[in-house]
Parts: sequence; structure tokens; C-alpha cells
Amino acid sequence: MRTLYIVIIRIFNRIKNVYRKRHSTFIWKISDTAEWVYISYLTDIFYYPNDNRLLSSHQNRREALIIAKVFNQLGFNIYIQDHASKKEIPKIKFSIIFGLEPNFCNACIANPQSIKIYYATGAYYEHQNKQIQKMTDYVNVTYDAHIPYQRLVTPHKSIELADYILQIGSSYTILTYPPICQSKIELIHQSSQSKDCYLKKKYACDNEYFCMASGGNILKGISLLIEYFYNHPERTINIVGPIDKLFYRSMKRKISPNIKLWGFMDINSDELTAIIDRCNFLIYPSGSEGGCPGAVINSMKKGLIPIVTPWAAFDGIEEYGFLMDTWSIDAISMGVAWSLTLDPVKIEEMSCKCQLYIEHNYGIRQFENEFFQYIRKIISVR
Repeated sequence: MRTLYIVIIRIFNRIKNVYRKRHSTFIWKISDTAEWVYISYLTDIFYYPNDNRLLSSHQNRREALIIAKVFNQLGFNIYIQDHASKKEIPKIKFSIIFGLEPNFCNACIANPQSIKIYYATGAYYEHQNKQIQKMTDYVNVTYDAHIPYQRLVTPHKSIELADYILQIGSSYTILTYPPICQSKIELIHQSSQSKDCYLKKKYACDNEYFCMASGGNILKGISLLIEYFYNHPERTINIVGPIDKLFYRSMKRKISPNIKLWGFMDINSDELTAIIDRCNFLIYPSGSEGGCPGAVINSMKKGLIPIVTPWAAFDGIEEYGFLMDTWSIDAISMGVAWSLTLDPVKIEEMSCKCQLYIEHNYGIRQFENEFFQYIRKIISVR
């Protein structure tokens, strides 16, 4: 049985590798005379631009289509390559290099004459790696676990090579960078992937709490939520998203009945809506993000009030929720204590305010407009 399992896994990995190689580049050409842009980012969505499963899996796929569309509108041919593809950088004279490492770096080195725009979708890598190490060490020491560091970013020279840095995030994200590079950075709002409909959320009498996080449970602060709510059985936390097996084994004894693990759920599903209807607040004690992450944006869009760390916040989030000073049990305690001071009328008022803010600032059209204006400004000074 185990031999059959290994064979199936090998076949699956081989098919996956063939798929990745076949879809690792995409060319969008408008004329023989147009200048070329090299984009190091995502490519799969360009082969399936109407695939709702791909589009709903993460907002970055819709944004990838917009990025290419804008460069086309501004008169450029585009060569798009998966940021981690092992294919060589094509021998084309590129006027602009745009995107993520490692192929952003490779293309910059191959095209020193180009305008180089680093697309920063996360915090500075040294900040993220330090947070991963600190938060993992906390779990390992506190729970006698042996979890290795996960989601570490390989060091790279993107910010040194870049002429410009376009950062998804906030002033808190900029502060994770070395001061010498901060003047290169301009901010852009990412989009939300939940449905664009505004329904005023009613006060949830259950007053449960909510967290939605992707992989990398330790970095997202899930261990802190489990620890806090284990010690407060009178309150309930709903955690949506995949749970790492080793992390679960390490924290298993602390997962009490008031800590509900739901696994992955579609952001627009009725099941997720039913959970959110029992909650008023989102808690997200992350150690590193590219500004306010999709989990927070989408939760606020559905009417939840945020209790978040600076690295998962937008500027001025204190008007819409509670800003924790760091990732810690004490910070979570202060956030929950703050939430308990609010009466139902105030909660409904703040919930509505959160929804309207996200609707006005984190739509795909907003992203497209900001990106268009940014690129047009750069090529105009060229």
C-alpha cells in the first residue's frame, strides 16, 4: 500500500512539474515596434483568465491580469515569466523590468539599461525571517515542540537593484526596510477577493471571535490565539484556514472545545458566512505581512472589526478597530478587553464603517487605477 502511495505521489509531482514548465512563460505582444516589458510574477492565470477557481484562490491572480493589461494599454509588449521559473531570461532588450525575486534580480542583471521596478508584496525579507525565527522559537520553547523554521525568504538584492519599489502595504511595512531604501518606496492598495456586495452586518449576539489565515500558522500568530482562548474558555474563536500537521501535533493539547478549527473554506461560501454571522471581531496577531493582508481585508469587507498587529494593518486602522503593539498574549488580551467595552450599537456602527472603508479603498478597479497612474508617472519622467 505504501509503495502504491509513493508511486502516485511521484506521478502527481511529475505532472505538476510538466504543468509548471509549460505555463511558466506567457507573451502578450501588441506590435513589432513596441518596447518590451519583462514581468516576473504569476503566469498560470494568463492561460485560464476566466477560471473562477483560480481567480478566487487569491487576489493576486486578478491583479496579475491587471498589471499586464496596464502595460499593454501604455503601449508595451510583455514577456511574463513565473518568478521562480528556472528558464533562462530571454535575450530581448527590455525597457522595463517589473516583479518579484528571484527572476526579477536575474532580469535586472541581464538588462542593466532597463527601468527596474520591484513589486514588493511582503515586508522586507530580513524582517520576515527574524519574525519567523522569534515566533517559532516561542512555540518550541513554550510547548517543548520541534518545529523547523518555515516560510523563510531566501536573501536577495531586489531593493538594491531596483530603481523603484512598488509596495503593497502601509507605513508600517515601509519601516521594515533599511532606511537607505525607504525613499524608493511608493504604496499601492491591493484588492479584495470576496464578492463586491455591501450588506450591512447585524450585531452578533454570540460575540464569537474570528481568524482566517493561510499557511504558516506560527507566523500568523495562531499559536497565540490557541493559548489565549485555551485560558479563556468563556470565549470562542473560529479559526479558518489550513493547519500545518506538525503545528497541530505540537498544540493539540491546548485545543479546547471553544477553539474551533474549520480548515480551508471558500471566502464566498455560505458556510463561511454562517460562521462570520456569529462573530463581531477579527483577531490577526501576525508577525509579518505585506501590509493589511487579504484575510483582514476580506473579513472587514464582511463586517468584522479588526484587532491586528502593525504588520497586518493599514494606516489609521485605529479608527476602525484595535491596533496591537506587537504579537503577544498581552496584546491579544488588551484587544479583547477593548472589544468588550463596546456596546451593540457601537459595534454595528464600526462594522458598517469597516465595510465602507474596504469597499472604497480595496477594489480591483482601485488597484487598476493606482497601478496605471504609478506606471504612467514613471515612464513619463523616463
